[in-house]
Amino acid sequence: MYIWRPRSVLQLVVVGFFAALAPLCIAILFTIETLGELSDKNRNVARLVVDITRLGEEVQRDLLELERRARQYLALGDPNLAELFERERQFLMEDLLKLQALQSRMLTESPDIAGLLTLLERLDMSGREVPGQVFESGDIEDNRARMEQSFELIMERRVAIDKWLEASVENLLDANSADADALLDYLMVQLSVLAAATLTLLLFFSYWINKPLKKLAREIQQLGTEGLGQPIEIVGPEELRELGTKLEWLRQRLHESEEEKQKFLRHISHELKTPLASLREGTDLLAEHVTGKLSQQQQEIVEIVRLNGIELQRLIENLVDINRLPQQQTQIEDIDLHELCNGLVSQYRISLDSKSLRLEVRGSTNQWRADPYKLRIALDNLLSNAVNYAPEGGVIKLVWKEKAASLVVDVANSGEAIPSEDTERIFEPFFQSVAKRSGPIKGSGIGLSVARECMESQGGTLELVADTDLPVCFRLTCPRN
Repeated sequence: MYIWRPRSVLQLVVVGFFAALAPLCIAILFTIETLGELSDKNRNVARLVVDITRLGEEVQRDLLELERRARQYLALGDPNLAELFERERQFLMEDLLKLQALQSRMLTESPDIAGLLTLLERLDMSGREVPGQVFESGDIEDNRARMEQSFELIMERRVAIDKWLEASVENLLDANSADADALLDYLMVQLSVLAAATLTLLLFFSYWINKPLKKLAREIQQLGTEGLGQPIEIVGPEELRELGTKLEWLRQRLHESEEEKQKFLRHISHELKTPLASLREGTDLLAEHVTGKLSQQQQEIVEIVRLNGIELQRLIENLVDINRLPQQQTQIEDIDLHELCNGLVSQYRISLDSKSLRLEVRGSTNQWRADPYKLRIALDNLLSNAVNYAPEGGVIKLVWKEKAASLVVDVANSGEAIPSEDTERIFEPFFQSVAKRSGPIKGSGIGLSVARECMESQGGTLELVADTDLPVCFRLTCPRN
């Protein structure tokens, strides 16, 4: 089954524009046609009302004129007046026939018009209703009386016709107004339907245009958050497909670079750890006087080499951990917190003594469930920072407690506070604060980043907080798993 696909974004926008514009054009044409029909109907109704009103006025005027001619004839007996009477009677009958013809366009018909025509056809010059005669001579008083009687009947018919005309005009105008309202309501319904169709088309084409863009944005986000292993494929206009192809090319290059980086780290860590292990083994043998007793000065030099070897090993392990931790599975076990913390402190005992640092270690919780490896790495990095940044004769505090079903560990130290401009970046990899660090080995700037990664992988947090006694305090929060 063939499905039309736009060749470009421009083509899709143009097609969407004209497709959405089509219902509006139909609505405009339909509105123009409807208003034209309404205008024509109003014009016809107005013309009909004018014609009816004019004919009604002419009939009324002709009846009055006919009555006046009849009275003049009865008074004067002039044959010319009889001819005028007959001519005006014909004019009146013609107007009544026209009015009768207009009844087919009215909402109601009037029987009085036909009756009035019958009376006029039977009216002779004397004012009597005599079939087949135009006029008849006789007693003037009798003729006048019969004329009065005939014209009373005619005037009754005329009054009835006037009332019918007035009611018919009013009904015609009301019906025309009702038709106009109904037509406008129908027009509004049509416009609402077409407006809804326009909105639907706009939403459809907006979705059609935004769909590949959202797909592209989602692929870019996955590229940064979920790794580089998922291929990228964009379906849509040619420009977006080409952009997806370039993004896939970039993903492959990044994937290759990531693999090369991991390979380099594995090799470099192995290459560094091998001589470092020999170096530490040698310094341990010298420190234990296996090769012979050392002088005080020699002992101090061996101790310096030994401590820096330990620090160098920790930096190498951090460098490896920062790339290994995201892929490492969390292993939950029961942890003896006192044993864990005392084991860490024992590793820094020589550094603590050499700098005359006072260490306060206390905790209100003995057991906790978490990943012991990641928790140890996080605490090790925090304690290493505290030892390295604390001044000679300073104070270090390692305190833990349970709060809201989470383990809260504070590692604080005296010394120079972290500048406010660095507080937002100290957890970024390879960022180093301007705060002074003691010791011959410069930090790598990844210890805090590794520590936070270890805690976030367990659903915990690591943040810099304010302490009431010491200027620098890092708070580690680990939920019970």
